[in-house]
Amino acid sequence: MPSGSGLDAVLKLCAKAPEFTKAYAHPSAYRTSNMLDRHMEPMDRYLDGCKDFHGHLMSAEYGSRAWALLHNFQPYCPRAAVAKRYQSPAHKFDGFVYHNNWLHNLLISASMGGYRQ
Repeated sequence: MPSGSGLDAVLKLCAKAPEFTKAYAHPSAYRTSNMLDRHMEPMDRYLDGCKDFHGHLMSAEYGSRAWALLHNFQPYCPRAAVAKRYQSPAHKFDGFVYHNNWLHNLLISASMGGYRQ
């Protein structure tokens, strides 16, 4: 490989090989995946827009909880394969919906404190 920034990047990565191999000592440990990254990227954008918990601790907690509620109840894109079977991530997790409108479903679920009656 010719010398330059490409070679420097490869050598820098190779120098970190011992750190990467530590994870293989725990074969049953969870690994990050694209599925997790798909959920973390929008949350990262939200936190960046909020200046990463700038303000009081409770306002940061309420903001994070609000984001999670919206993220779990927003409907899947109609073109997604999962949208043929499930309305939203909450529907996929629970296996049912209270109402066909996603906002009504969120309000009903949130008003019940997480308990089905």
